[in-house]
Amino acid sequence: MKIGSHGFSRELNPSLYLSSGRERGAVDLIASLSGIRGVLNSDLSLAEVSKFATNFGKATGSREFFLARDSRTTGPAMSRAVAAGLLSLGSTVLDYGIVSTPALFRESRLRQRPAVMVTASHNEPEFNGLKFVVDGAGIGKETFDMVVGGISGQVGEFRAGSIRHGRNPSYVADLVARFGSGSCEGVRVVLDLGGGAAIAHAVPLLTQLGCQVASVNDSFGVFNRRVDPVADDLALLRKIVKEKGCDVGLGFDCDGDRLVIVDSSGRKRTGDYMLTLALSEMLAETREKNVVVSLDTTQAVDDVAKKAGGQVFRSKVGEANVVELMKERGARLGGEGSSGGLIDGSFNYCRDSMLAALAIIRALKQRGRSFYDSVPVYQQERMAMEMPRTKALKGIKKLASKYDEADLTDGFKLILPEHSWVLVRPSGTENVVRVSAEARTSDAAARIAKSFVKKLRELSG
Repeated sequence: MKIGSHGFSRELNPSLYLSSGRERGAVDLIASLSGIRGVLNSDLSLAEVSKFATNFGKATGSREFFLARDSRTTGPAMSRAVAAGLLSLGSTVLDYGIVSTPALFRESRLRQRPAVMVTASHNEPEFNGLKFVVDGAGIGKETFDMVVGGISGQVGEFRAGSIRHGRNPSYVADLVARFGSGSCEGVRVVLDLGGGAAIAHAVPLLTQLGCQVASVNDSFGVFNRRVDPVADDLALLRKIVKEKGCDVGLGFDCDGDRLVIVDSSGRKRTGDYMLTLALSEMLAETREKNVVVSLDTTQAVDDVAKKAGGQVFRSKVGEANVVELMKERGARLGGEGSSGGLIDGSFNYCRDSMLAALAIIRALKQRGRSFYDSVPVYQQERMAMEMPRTKALKGIKKLASKYDEADLTDGFKLILPEHSWVLVRPSGTENVVRVSAEARTSDAAARIAKSFVKKLRELSG
């Protein structure tokens, strides 16, 4: 396998097309610090999965690895291929079976072992992939390069390792200890588990905290809606919450790191709103008031951080970039609004949907449904336009030359009057430019986004 010559930058969060030998025009395998993903036996072979795992094993030099997967039908085959690659190095593999990504990250952090999560996260069921974890955090650029590029030198001697079942992760027990058994007594929660890994822990965890819990789509690998809860309308979840008078609904993705909430009126809320709500609760209970979020996250986070006496720092888009800046700034809290991705560095260095949900549920217990109205809300418009990356970069450069005050951390971001902003950035994984705008009203956000789409088209020529 060779790296395709698509001209993508290999910076903090590189995204590369890896040639799979398919016909021209096909969508190739995507590899980035966030993971590797594709369609098995189309973009990705089991031999390649095993090779990536072997490279990861060599890069870390560990003799023991953790392995887990989400609920996709290709998961068992890919898990065996990962295990084969690691076992060939003489390593011990502890296979946890189906657990969530946050649960595996937590286990890796506590026990200081590298781990591989077999998942394509929020991609549709035909996709699968790999996430690599070292000491409870995603891998850095150096390890990523070794995984996708291989380790130089002679092929080592084959050594047979061993594989055994991993013990139950401590994730549920740790969350119960953190929030307190019975601390959410009586809160009525409906879960749309999406057929994914959150099935393994969500109901018993919430039950221990005292919630009254009902669930739908709670059979592993049965996908009755879109995997990404952000992209799905969550019609069944909204209906149940409204008809049954529940306090909150929670919609998860396949590996349990993304979350969308439905409020007590049956309204699906945005990821930005959910992140703001969770952060407002967490900032109230910690002395560490600074927050790191991605450039495309709502300014409502700035409002709640300022109110708490903190400051917001913004990273490039992407979980790996947020985590990197959190460590650099010594910030405990962070996240990405587009996916509702809360990150609490004191617990996990990844998006942790369950942690965010529990912060919100506990606040509902303590403050009632008025908690939903406790944070400011802005409106966003997100648009995408097809454009070759080289052409997009040319247009963004010209756009930046017209606005000296623009933030060029990741594409082009401009703060506008009347509490609004716009972000124009090329996708790292496809020939698409994403234009995001935020304002007080939906109409204003749409006008801003459309005007900058037009400007970019004109300038990119």
